[in-house]
Amino acid sequence: MPNDDVRRIKDRLDILDIVGDKVRLHRAGRNHVGLCPFHDEKTPSFHVSQERQNYHCYGCGKGGDIFSFVMETEGLDFRQTLELLAARAGIELTPFENRGGNAPKRTSGSLYDVMEIAGKTFRSLLAAPEGEAARAYLARRDVSSEAAARFELGWGSSSWDAVWRVLQNERVSAQEALDAGLVLESQRGGLYDRFRGRVTFPIRDISGRLIAFGGRIVDGEGAKYVNSPEGALYSKRRNLYLLYAAKNAIREKKRAVLVEGYMDALRLHIHGYSETVASLGTALTEEQAKLLKRFTDRCYICYDSDTAGQEATLRGMYTLQNSGLDVYVISLSTGKDPDELLNSQGGKALFDAAVDEARPLVLQHLHAVRAQLEDPAARRGGVDSLWSGLLQLQPTMIAPYVSQLSGALGFYPDQFWRELEQARRGRNTRTEEKRTEEKAEGARRGERTLYEPLEAALCAMLWRDEELRCSCRPEEILSLIADTGVKEIALAIMMESPQELETRWHSMNEHLPLAFIARGDAFCEELEFTRTRTRDADPWSVVCEELKRKRAKERMGYLDTRMKRQEATPEEMAVFQKFAAQLKGGKKTKAAV
Repeated sequence: MPNDDVRRIKDRLDILDIVGDKVRLHRAGRNHVGLCPFHDEKTPSFHVSQERQNYHCYGCGKGGDIFSFVMETEGLDFRQTLELLAARAGIELTPFENRGGNAPKRTSGSLYDVMEIAGKTFRSLLAAPEGEAARAYLARRDVSSEAAARFELGWGSSSWDAVWRVLQNERVSAQEALDAGLVLESQRGGLYDRFRGRVTFPIRDISGRLIAFGGRIVDGEGAKYVNSPEGALYSKRRNLYLLYAAKNAIREKKRAVLVEGYMDALRLHIHGYSETVASLGTALTEEQAKLLKRFTDRCYICYDSDTAGQEATLRGMYTLQNSGLDVYVISLSTGKDPDELLNSQGGKALFDAAVDEARPLVLQHLHAVRAQLEDPAARRGGVDSLWSGLLQLQPTMIAPYVSQLSGALGFYPDQFWRELEQARRGRNTRTEEKRTEEKAEGARRGERTLYEPLEAALCAMLWRDEELRCSCRPEEILSLIADTGVKEIALAIMMESPQELETRWHSMNEHLPLAFIARGDAFCEELEFTRTRTRDADPWSVVCEELKRKRAKERMGYLDTRMKRQEATPEEMAVFQKFAAQLKGGKKTKAAV
């Protein structure tokens, strides 16, 4: 596979943008840091270097470049990752016929291409004569043609197979169309369009890939909404509608607004709330909450005001809170949903006021159960609901509202705290035990991927510096390295170009070498910082001298054992004396590990 494709993609994309879709990054000196996406941690140990375009976690040892990151976080192979990043970079890959060999069959990664064909088809059908009913529906909902184009709305023709015919013309197989969730199989064995007679809402993942559609019926019988099925591309619990369009606004405004429906989200975007996302027809999940946490610390929920909506709000706000978000709840006193309210006279001002008056989580829960607390027959249920929520929170989050809580529960403030502490001690400790086990397992996994940082630094400098690679003798370099696997990495670096190696390693799903080099880069950065303060020797000399000392000490330890057993030869005893003199007279470097 040509190295040019990899290099062109790397030249076009910035690792901060790629990693930033998964991790909230903060500048720390020359690097950016965040919580590692590969293991559970509370203190950031995940470092991203924009200068070197790689990442390294000091906690678990993971590291590499943009290809490594996407492959590991998305579970894709190298070819799929190459296609994904090429599309994001706007680069056309080298055709297979120019790569040698036969062109492979379409992989699951190209289902994204199938989805894009379908999205384009839906949009063209909306603009065509057969889309008149859909355009009339959107006009009634006050969605302009400009807004429809902005949000890529489309129309599934009332014809049984309008979209399927287009897909066939594009050489999409029946199995691919089924896997993408675009068609259904009839009892007679034929295929027909899943979204026929519906306005379509495209759902893109956080990277911008089209993964699903929602379809809203315009007239006639049938379910109000039909959505793409769970499958190879789509998991509703791991995605949020319009997050790809909203993520930059969420970062800038330092908050997200969460609603339930497609139209609610569209309406809020149209009225300037571009930080809005929508859950996808399911109870808010931990995965969705973590998506939001990557971009902000604050989330405003605005679900429907009916009973089901309020129950969903209670569940959702604790899911968000447990993921580290500060939660506020927007209540629409008019009883309307956001779409209806904003489309009404003075709706924008009413919604702005509702946002300003949004309740923090604790007060919202108290407000939600207030009627139960005041009804003797229902009081027990309200108390249990409130208490179960409070037990999930830290005392510092509860403290500002103790007077309201204790009054509603019939306690004095000091009595409230005692009751809370007693209930907290009685809770099941399985969650903490599980967290401890996962942390221990992560540490065990990390130990298997962490190597000697000096050896990593040696390989990283060879990787970065062509002059070093050409001037060093392989036998001298290999003599400095103890680990057999690292010797293989160092020898590969000295025998092949970095461009060829990174392509080969990625294509073979070998993540360790690039993670190892990223670890070495991080160590070199620390060494460079120390050198500028102490005026020590250059990093290459420091690393080589320290590795020589380490290897000499290891050899001395071996010879010392043989001498004590009276097994050492005269030649070995002479070597021991030579090493001892060198270590005693040599200047100790400041590159201590």
